[in-house]
Amino acid sequence: MKKIAETIATAFYIGYVPVIPATFGAAFGVLLFWFLMPASSGREAAVTAALIVLAIITSGKAEERYGKDARCIVVDEVAGMFVSLCFLPRSPLVFVVAFLGFRIFDVLKPFPAGRIQKLRGGWGVVMDDVFAGIYTNIVMRLILRLGGH
Repeated sequence: MKKIAETIATAFYIGYVPVIPATFGAAFGVLLFWFLMPASSGREAAVTAALIVLAIITSGKAEERYGKDARCIVVDEVAGMFVSLCFLPRSPLVFVVAFLGFRIFDVLKPFPAGRIQKLRGGWGVVMDDVFAGIYTNIVMRLILRLGGH
């Protein structure tokens, strides 16, 4: 079980990339969403929710080995990108802008993300990224609405 949790928490070992592993984890999330997510709003929500739960569980297990929110744990970025992209149009431009927005929100951690990150275990690892994803999704919807979409 520990090996499975490590594999998932590191997003199939992408978390071991020596530089900016969180960015690579988020990029992996974009690719997974683009190629594997069915274009159905009901399924998007269900798969995203399941991924968040899986991320919380595996991040908590991985923290036991690597420490609090270790750099190699990047499944939280994958989950955050799924939240960022959920219910948005399938467009390369939308996905790129959402990726950049997510990384900005993930680094800045606007309220309450910074406080939520202090929660214990996988909750603290994942939920700040979920909030970054929520912020990104809202901003993307505003951009699309202002752009006439």
